[in-house]
Amino acid sequence: MNKLLFGVIVSFKKEAYIVLGTLAFILFLPLIAVVVISNAGVAAVSQALVAINPVTHLVEIFDSKGNKIDERELSTAWPIKGTITDTFGSFGGFRVNLGLGSHTAIDIGANAGTPITPFAKGKVVMVDNLGNTACGLSVRVDHGGNVESLYCHMSKTNATLQQEVKPGDVIGYVGSTGVSTGNHVHFQVNVHGIPVNPRTFMVGEPNG
Repeated sequence: MNKLLFGVIVSFKKEAYIVLGTLAFILFLPLIAVVVISNAGVAAVSQALVAINPVTHLVEIFDSKGNKIDERELSTAWPIKGTITDTFGSFGGFRVNLGLGSHTAIDIGANAGTPITPFAKGKVVMVDNLGNTACGLSVRVDHGGNVESLYCHMSKTNATLQQEVKPGDVIGYVGSTGVSTGNHVHFQVNVHGIPVNPRTFMVGEPNG
């Protein structure tokens, strides 16, 4: 009787593990799909939200339905002069090893302490002086028209909330705070809160 009861319990446990394992896979399947899609489609989303008009040479900004809602001139004011060390949409190497998704910015390497400037005029809407996130010490600037820029991994910030800034104004200094592999600025541009390729807004290269 005891052996029979033991056999029933073991069989039940095996079935329970199979059921629980199947449920876990089903529950995590949407999350896996989202990660795969986000890694594969970051460039496509960027191109759908911003594009350079080949005739006017202006940056056109679109809403989620594809309607143009704004346009603005290209900028020559890169945040710093330096060497690009990681590009928008990259996904490989250390990013895979650390479990990170596609890169949402352009990384520009330079010496620690190099002054950082916004790529366009705007208003400072976030200053992180704690640096306890992956972004480290950072500053975010609102440029209007649903366009914002973010500058991460600073050694020190040099901006205040609601401060009006323009290219040439120093908002911080290059560092390696947060999740960083060396001294650089993580230059990110968001449209409607979604990262897009900063190059769409820029002319030339950051090395001058």
